Amino acid sequence: MLSEKRKDPIALEFAGFWRRLGAFVIDLFVLGAAASFLTPFHWFGFGNFFDLTTFIDFPILAIPFVAIANPISAMFSGVYFVALWAWHGQTLGMTITAIKLIRTDGADVDTGHSITRLLGLVVAALPLFLGLLWIVFDERNQGWHDKIASTYVVKIPRLLDVENAEPPMAGA
Repeated sequence: MLSEKRKDPIALEFAGFWRRLGAFVIDLFVLGAAASFLTPFHWFGFGNFFDLTTFIDFPILAIPFVAIANPISAMFSGVYFVALWAWHGQTLGMTITAIKLIRTDGADVDTGHSITRLLGLVVAALPLFLGLLWIVFDERNQGWHDKIASTYVVKIPRLLDVENAEPPMAGA
């Protein structure tokens, strides 16, 4: 009967390298916009009042602000990924590109797997991003970070409106 909910499992398709890269680029734009709020002293031309570049070539007074902003930005980025993966299995970029993070057993990702995946992402990026390029060659499109955390990135299937769907025509 058409009005009943589907009980069959849905076969999920693994998300490929380019779609995942697109999601990551969107996330970088989101994080970049958020990071711009970490430099409030640039808004008011703070450096112009204490410009020592007439004496030296490097603006020494900017060093403390950069030293504070970079770790805060890195922590914010980590929290962004871990929290969104654990909460919904998707970052904003993943939502826009219609992909989702799941565990290899099909369950939702929890905080522990999210943290493990983030640390695995660092490991995958260290050897000239080889662990991320691995996605292209792996049969399940897993990078090293996915393998470490036991996760897959899958495409979200479009849901059909079964109740309002027309029955297929005979002989079609």
